[in-house]
Amino acid sequence: MQGDIWKDRYELNRRDSTHLHMKRIFSALLLTALPALAELKLPHLFSDGMVLQRDTTARVWGWTEPNAPVKLSFAGEDHGTRADQNGDWKFDLKGLKASAKGSELVVEAAGSKKVIKDVLVGEVWLASGQSNMEWRVSGSANANEEVAKANDPLLRVFVSANVAESRPQKDWQGDWKATRPENTGSFTAVGYYFAKKLRAELGVPVGVIECAWGGKPVQAFTSEEALGELPAGKALLEMKAKAIAGYDPKKVEESFQKQVKAYKEKLAQWEKDKKGRKPRGPRKAGDPGKNPSMPSTIYNGMIAPIVGYGNRGAIWYQGESNANGGTAQSYEELLGCMVADWRQRWGHELSFYWVQLANFREPTTEPGIESDWVVVQDEMRRALKTISKSGMAVINDIGDARDIHPKNKHDVGERLARWALVQDYGKKDVVISGPLYSGMEKRDGKIVVSFDHASGLKARDGKDLQRFEIAGADGKWQWAKATIDGEKVVLWHDTIKDPTKARYAWAANPQGANLVNGEGLPASCFTTE
Repeated sequence: MQGDIWKDRYELNRRDSTHLHMKRIFSALLLTALPALAELKLPHLFSDGMVLQRDTTARVWGWTEPNAPVKLSFAGEDHGTRADQNGDWKFDLKGLKASAKGSELVVEAAGSKKVIKDVLVGEVWLASGQSNMEWRVSGSANANEEVAKANDPLLRVFVSANVAESRPQKDWQGDWKATRPENTGSFTAVGYYFAKKLRAELGVPVGVIECAWGGKPVQAFTSEEALGELPAGKALLEMKAKAIAGYDPKKVEESFQKQVKAYKEKLAQWEKDKKGRKPRGPRKAGDPGKNPSMPSTIYNGMIAPIVGYGNRGAIWYQGESNANGGTAQSYEELLGCMVADWRQRWGHELSFYWVQLANFREPTTEPGIESDWVVVQDEMRRALKTISKSGMAVINDIGDARDIHPKNKHDVGERLARWALVQDYGKKDVVISGPLYSGMEKRDGKIVVSFDHASGLKARDGKDLQRFEIAGADGKWQWAKATIDGEKVVLWHDTIKDPTKARYAWAANPQGANLVNGEGLPASCFTTE
């Protein structure tokens, strides 16, 4: 066929004086006779300044023409593979050594070439959760000083977009940025201080991938397949399905236009009279399948596109939305579901460290007060026993009664880093946590509480221990007297002869809770129930 085209074009060009015109016709015919080449593409995560995971497996992937040969060159080595019938391809780079010198990563396929510049090899961590993980360095304590002195090109953060979708996506917008004054203010503060501590202790490049969204529940970060295996997850998915089934874009638009009309009338009246508050404009109801508060939508938009990217583990600061959303009692189950989901999809048991909720709201002064906030805190503590390779930063000493976003992110990041330094990097001289409840026994009308990480147990302020509660057979909580006995705490109440249970710091804001270990790290809330 192509030979005939060449012959026809030759005869036309020989006979026709408009040679250039006919040459253009020939070129168009020839192109239509050949298959279109699919453009070589890589996700945004694979871009200039990226950090690849050392020692284990660093995966690189993308898309091109189906069945096309693909070549990757990096760190002096060439690798080859072939795209599958859908055009998907991937490389698993194993055992990369840490490198503080930026190198080029080159991918070639189907006549195209992609060159990714300044690629480092080091430690990579995900930083996920809601607003307290999303919270920027620029809004944290000592921000101006921290940003002004920021100059570490080997600490990099993937600053990302917020995306919620109804189906799992293959790409996700964002850019790798190095720690410099012009960039650092936009970094996740907890992720930045966590990475900064690792940089100081390990001396290798550290990359953080921020995938956080303020005000969103844990179930939004978990796949539908995983949630469907849980009773609590099934109920959430049923709620989502019902909302989607009831969503009619046409009716939503009609209702919105009516609201707009009413708003304009109210606004005109307000402009005339200037009485009362200025009316607010209406908000159009969105597609519930893309609502970031719905189950799995953030997983689809922000987690699915990065599944498989080589990393050591994840840090997590979330739970506030679940403390206010009717899922407090099932938080341990939902968190465990998400972690198992991520690990299964990544194909390895990534380390997972979370931040226990900080003290918040007005302090309580009476025993026996219940709160979903502290229930989530305690669910987080209990999850330490059910989620392997995990850890928890306790921060009930640095919260703010009037602000759900404590500004001290430095200590949060460093307390998370303690877990990683010990459990992932083998540091022996780091105290990993404050006291964590491990058990109780009754002795002579008293309750004796045992703790892990209790070396040097003491009161932070040198006063009597506060915020311990004790109860007898009637279940009524009373403030307990408490004294330290080595690495244990002995509790009693003069009117309770046979105590049955005890708890500590059981409040959204347990002001006065002062039990710490020798490192000065605070004890977590707990209940012996």
